[in-house]
Amino acid sequence: MKFSNHLIILFTIMLGFALDDFMNPVSIKLFVELNFGFLIFAYWVFALPEKIQSSAALIYGLIIDLLFSNVIGFNMLFFITTSYIIHLYVFRFRIFSYFQLSVFFSGSSTIYTACKYLLLSPYNYSYIVLMVSFLITLVLWVGIYFVMRAFRRSFFSNL
Repeated sequence: MKFSNHLIILFTIMLGFALDDFMNPVSIKLFVELNFGFLIFAYWVFALPEKIQSSAALIYGLIIDLLFSNVIGFNMLFFITTSYIIHLYVFRFRIFSYFQLSVFFSGSSTIYTACKYLLLSPYNYSYIVLMVSFLITLVLWVGIYFVMRAFRRSFFSNL
């Protein structure tokens, strides 16, 4: 895959994390933690498993950690782990329904949120946030999937 394609993918992931930073101060009052950046990354690995390897996940995670002032290594670890799991089961995922995919990606997003709270702010850990975020992300994943698929088909006609 060309370097420019990696830059476009990284830009969409960064846009998702910027949207998270913009919306989460408002949504956390409603007990919802949105993970657009993580879900967009998971979509790209799911959509292009042969193009996005674990080394790309490591670099994307490092850049996100540096740009969004996260603990260095946190997003790298989750991006590599998510990439590995998706690569293991990508052909099984292809036969899943949209609901089953939503459950998997919503669950992985919830695990991401839980670990973020446990490691970075354990006093703010809340099961209500995790349960509500899981349910919201369950619905949100389908929208992200179709929007990102339309984006991929319009910008990456050769992939």
